[in-house]
Amino acid sequence: MREVATLAAGDGARASVDQFALGYWLAGLTLGIALLGAVVGLACLLHSARSVQFRLVWIVSAAISLGGIGSWLAISVAALGLRVPGSAIRFDSGRLIAALAVSIVTVLAALLIIGRTPRLILLLPGGLVLGLGYSLSNYLGIGSIKIQGSVQVTSWLAVVSTAIGVITATATLWLFQSVRLPLARAATVLLFSVGVVATYYTALAALHFEVNRSAKVPQGMELFDFVFPMFVIGLLSLTVPISAVLIAPDRREFAAPPKQRRPKLEPAR
Repeated sequence: MREVATLAAGDGARASVDQFALGYWLAGLTLGIALLGAVVGLACLLHSARSVQFRLVWIVSAAISLGGIGSWLAISVAALGLRVPGSAIRFDSGRLIAALAVSIVTVLAALLIIGRTPRLILLLPGGLVLGLGYSLSNYLGIGSIKIQGSVQVTSWLAVVSTAIGVITATATLWLFQSVRLPLARAATVLLFSVGVVATYYTALAALHFEVNRSAKVPQGMELFDFVFPMFVIGLLSLTVPISAVLIAPDRREFAAPPKQRRPKLEPAR
């Protein structure tokens, strides 16, 4: 899935869009960012389940980590490798910001819907909200692409991308709430990260570019100029929830009843 077909308007020659123009290492970096956001986000969720007073704070931190870093930033970094032969590429910063907001808000909404304990009646709508939110954020991001020509979307691939997002989101929430083993937690993080990457590349494969070499360079900004500062800010922002997770007390210790010591009886004299 390295290349996406394009049509050069005017001469009928077909070209190919390189999704990994900077190298396949960029896909590895994308997966790594998604993993980092998932690890921090799920750690915040664990603390939110044990906290009463600061539950909302933990959930917001989880939404920023999962939606802002693990999803939006990861796929924005992946988009840096996109090249369209014969055309300059620019991006609509307004749509990129909207994609970030949608990603964080839908994660927050999904986490509030599912609550503390696993219930199927809440898990399904929560997974649907989260999955559709990922897909909407995804298409807002790639919909911000501007080229010298036009961009069309293949409907059935867009539906497949959305289905991947919904299934991944629902399975992630179910695994997190239902299975407590460390290996299962690791599987949840990996599932989330792979799902984010798969959703993006499937959505990108749904795009078709018709390039008009005589058209003017589109207005907008280069993606690197937007993503690089967001990359730095995003990674620095993770230091706050990471520090909070490390210094926060384990509330399971407070939940357990204190052990009462038996009084020592002195021998009668």
